[in-house]
This record gives sequence, structure tokens and C-alpha cells, in this order.
Amino acid sequence: MGLFGGKKTFLEEGKRYLDLMLNEEALRQFSRSIERKENLSETYFYSAAACFMKTDMDSAKKHLRMLLKLHPDEKMIRMICDLTGMRKLVSDKYKNSFPCFLVDGSKIVFASSRKNIEESIVSNNSGIFVVEVESGKETQVVSEEFDNYLPSFSPDGRKIVFLSRRRDNNNDGVINNLDNPGIYVINIDGTDEKCIVKDEYSNKYPSFSPDSRQIIFTSWRGNNSGVYIINTDGGYEKQIVTDAYDNTFPSFSPTGQRIVYTSWRHDTNGDGRIDFRDNSGIYMVDIDGKNERQVVSDKYNNSFPKVSPDGLSIIFLSTRRDTNKDGKINSLDNNNVFICDITGKGEKCVSSDKYYNKMPSFSYDGKKVAFLSGGGGVKISNKSKGFFSPKGIYMADCNGKNRVQLLSDKYYGSNFVLFSPVDDRLAYMSFRKGTNRGIYIMNINKTPTLNEVEELINNLDY
Repeated sequence: MGLFGGKKTFLEEGKRYLDLMLNEEALRQFSRSIERKENLSETYFYSAAACFMKTDMDSAKKHLRMLLKLHPDEKMIRMICDLTGMRKLVSDKYKNSFPCFLVDGSKIVFASSRKNIEESIVSNNSGIFVVEVESGKETQVVSEEFDNYLPSFSPDGRKIVFLSRRRDNNNDGVINNLDNPGIYVINIDGTDEKCIVKDEYSNKYPSFSPDSRQIIFTSWRGNNSGVYIINTDGGYEKQIVTDAYDNTFPSFSPTGQRIVYTSWRHDTNGDGRIDFRDNSGIYMVDIDGKNERQVVSDKYNNSFPKVSPDGLSIIFLSTRRDTNKDGKINSLDNNNVFICDITGKGEKCVSSDKYYNKMPSFSYDGKKVAFLSGGGGVKISNKSKGFFSPKGIYMADCNGKNRVQLLSDKYYGSNFVLFSPVDDRLAYMSFRKGTNRGIYIMNINKTPTLNEVEELINNLDY
């Protein structure tokens, strides 16, 4: 008779202890299962999982290597990859953030806090780094003297735009995230850095036009934020969306002729003012500031719009229900992932608000969407499905069908995901207990070979 009622195998007993986070007792049950050679593949895997949860990585590797000798099938290989993570491109010793692909998929630019890491003191400042996707070779482009973040490549691969806080412009004695960032452009080799928008105002979300000649960004220059465009060399700055309302999250269409963004324009909560507590709609405008039109109404709160690679669709997040039952609908409630055409018609739900979704990304051919989600897969423990839950990585067709889990949330939390612009690879950031955020690469259509899995196991560290 097992602890949980009925006659159970040692493997089943161990899995139930593991579900309760009783790792030592789980390992005792798994050890008995191994002695009796009960379903050795599963037993070795869950033994490794229990060791992983204890952060005993040497023992976890030992069990996984025993499992490899049994020539695991594709399903088991996927389970192993959930435990090891996919190919780690950038170490999780560091606090990495904001990865962005070069247009040809060969490099990723990202921000990383590394100063004094050997003394276990992570600086609040981040440098800007570039890593080659194939070789893993890293180059630091901008030092950590100041806090630098949100980098992205120019499509021609020659320059990087990023935000940088360099002055105590609120006069509180420190330079931190309460100070305004300037917008900087630098050559990919780290030369010829130039500030193109000063930190007199709060600036956000800079990105290059498809022809690499201009940069759009938002800037708070009064009570609200407008959308601006400026030449890459800092010349000819123009406001293209009025700051009569708050506007943010701007991004170019593939042709560079239009911009999509979020805007708060109505007092949807009836408190007598228009601000970020209200619902936001999604708008498009030509780059000369003309022909502005609403694409998605502010009946619900909509955010983070992106145009598909063919320029015909928009993906966005939308909060529509009080999913946490606290009596109000706000940013703590679950988001849906929606797609509509650029006129706002044909709206389809890609992932419902049963779980908390974020960071949707179109595949290079526009046929699929990857996103982070706080549920939908099998869990070891009964975790929350909402804002504070760990996030796994999921993918679905643009019509919401064929949803699959690419990486579970059982062992890692993921907080960024984006498709390569040219192939079926995904870059993502992930972390677990005792680590910062590593940057990983996976191929959505290729199961790792046994040799590749062995390398993943070898690279499983503390």
C-alpha cells in the first residue's frame, strides 16, 4: 500500500513525492525502482529532476548520462531538454536582458550586467554585447560605466541603437532608473558612439527603420508621450504622433511606411482623467504623421502591437477579464494574444487568458507565433497560472490552432522569446533558482541528437 492509497510502483511513489517537493524521499523511491529495473528511462529522468530541484547538478548529470545509454526516444529527449535547457548561448551567471537578432539571424545584441560578478556583486549597470549565434563568440560594444539597455541592430548590420542613463538629472544624488535615458547610436564594432537624443526628456523604445536611415522612439516632453522620428545621425527630428495623449510601444511596418503603436485616448475607467489606468487602443500612422487611424478600439486594454513580416497582420496583447477575481481588470490579470488584419478586422485569439501570456513574436514567414505563457503544460507542482507564475514557451499557428509547448515552466522561468528573422530558431532568456538570466537558442523543428543532448547535459551547471 502506497502513501497515496492503492498499490503503487516505486516510480509512481517517487513521482508523487517529487510533486510535493519532497526530493530526498523521492530519490529513495527512485533508487528502489532502479534496483528493480522498473521503467529505467523514466526513473533515471525523474531521479535527475529530483537532484536538479536540490541543485545537486553532479548527481543530476550522472542520472541523465545513464539515461542516454538507454537511447531515449524523441519524447524523452524533449523531457531532458526541459531539464537542461536548450543550447545556452550566453551564461546565466550574468543578468542579461533585451536580446535582439540581426536581420540575417547571425548575431544577437543584448544588455548584460557583469561587473564584479566574481565577487558575487552584480552591478546595476549593463553593458551592450554582441554574440555570434553559431560560434557563441561575444564582443562587448558598450562598457558598464553607465546603465545601457534596450539595444537593437540597424537592418544593414552596421549600427546599434540603445538607451543609456548617464546623468543624475533628477538631482537625487544617484544615477538610476528614475533618471532619463538618452538615445545613443554606435557602430557594431564599438566605435563612433553618438548621442542623437539628449536626456532632457524621458525617452523609450528606439528602433531603426527598415532602410536603417531613421529611428522612431517615444519621448515624454510634457505631461504625455509623443512618437518621434529622427535620422540616424541625429538630424531632422520630427514629432509624428501628438503628445496630447500618451503613446508608446511604436514599431515600423516591414516597408517602413507606417508605424503601429499604443495610445491612451479616453477615460475608460470613469475617474475623470486619461492616463495609464485607462484602456489603450492600437493605432497606425504614416511616417510623415498623416493618415492616423485606430486599428483596435480601447474597449479593452491592448498593448505591444507588432506587424507581421508580410505587413498584413498585427499581433497584440489584450486584457479583457478580471481573471484574478480581485474586482478590477488591470495589468495583474491575464492577457490574451490576438491577431487582426491591419484594418482591425478578422480578429483571432491565438492564446486565451486562461493563462498569463506575454512577448508574442511572429515567425520569419509569419505563419506561427511564439509567446510566453504561465500554464498549459504538465507541472511538477501546483503553481499559479497568472502574473506571478513561471512562464514556459509556447507556439501556435496564427489562427490559434496547433498550440504546442516548446519549453516547460517546470524547471525554469522564461521571460523573453523572439523568433529569428530568417529561420526556425528561437532565442529566449531563462533562469532557475540560484542563477541570473541566460540566453538560449532552440530550433523549433529539430529534436537535438544524442550527441547534442550529451553536450547540454555536460553544460548543466550550478
